[in-house]
Amino acid sequence: MENSPPVYTPCLPLPSHGYIRTFEAEIDYLKDTTLRIRGVQTDYQHTLEYDWLVRFPDYTILRVAARQPAGEVASPQLLSRCTALQGAQTGQGFTRAARAALGELPGHRHHLALAIDMARVSLQAFPVPKGDHERFAAAATGLAPGPSRVARMAWERDRVEWSGICNSCYAYRDESVALFAQRPVSCFNLDLASPEPGQHRFFWRTKRLRIAEREDGSGFSCRNDMNDTFHQLGVSFDIEADGTIGAATSHWQRLPYEGICEDAQTRAPGLIGKKLDKGYARLLAAHVGGRSGCSHLFDLSVDCVRFFEWPD
Repeated sequence: MENSPPVYTPCLPLPSHGYIRTFEAEIDYLKDTTLRIRGVQTDYQHTLEYDWLVRFPDYTILRVAARQPAGEVASPQLLSRCTALQGAQTGQGFTRAARAALGELPGHRHHLALAIDMARVSLQAFPVPKGDHERFAAAATGLAPGPSRVARMAWERDRVEWSGICNSCYAYRDESVALFAQRPVSCFNLDLASPEPGQHRFFWRTKRLRIAEREDGSGFSCRNDMNDTFHQLGVSFDIEADGTIGAATSHWQRLPYEGICEDAQTRAPGLIGKKLDKGYARLLAAHVGGRSGCSHLFDLSVDCVRFFEWPD
């Protein structure tokens, strides 16, 4: 008996070896509250480059420059349309603003994917003075000198300085404060968050998305990996012809709060058996994102599923 064709379709033609898209970005700390973010996105059809100036802590885009050094898939008008993102903020609601700016011109999906990744990268950068975490020493009272004490102070600092991060994921939820006293916890090298004005590439990120049709034609295999200054993790899963997720796993080598972040990384198998449709973002948030999950694991999963057109 032959397999039924999938009820969803790829947004782009798939090469025989599968579709691969890479993203590379780096951030320079210019001065005061200004960041320069440069990103390059490449697949078999194109190469796109964005160059943004972003002001923190509100993460407002001050300037947008774009060019397409290779490929002909995207409408040339998109290179000017994306400048309408100037004035937008890269946090909540950014995807909606990007869709409105780009419209439905040929190649808009490429620009949308790059803009979303640029926005995500920008939110990872919040330069602070060296030793700034010591302001929160009182919160670590009772913890012996060592990695857990330093991590607790950094955790408090993060939640105060980036108020939007509170309860946005498992690591930064209110309940996770108890874990510092229950298990060893270590955090990222705090010097990495304290660049000097004018410092180049104080934050960097690379990503690699791969979508391949399964040999028996019964669906697709997806994998998305991310490596940056603070993280090295990824997700992989199969999507059956009827939209059901199978064989979901996640993998990681580096996490910002080791001893806490791992708990959220183990949730990917909970996707197995769940059926995707146009409302996939809610399903993925419930199982790998939200305050019990990992925002990066959610983003990596969404990238995979967004590659397809889903029925209403």
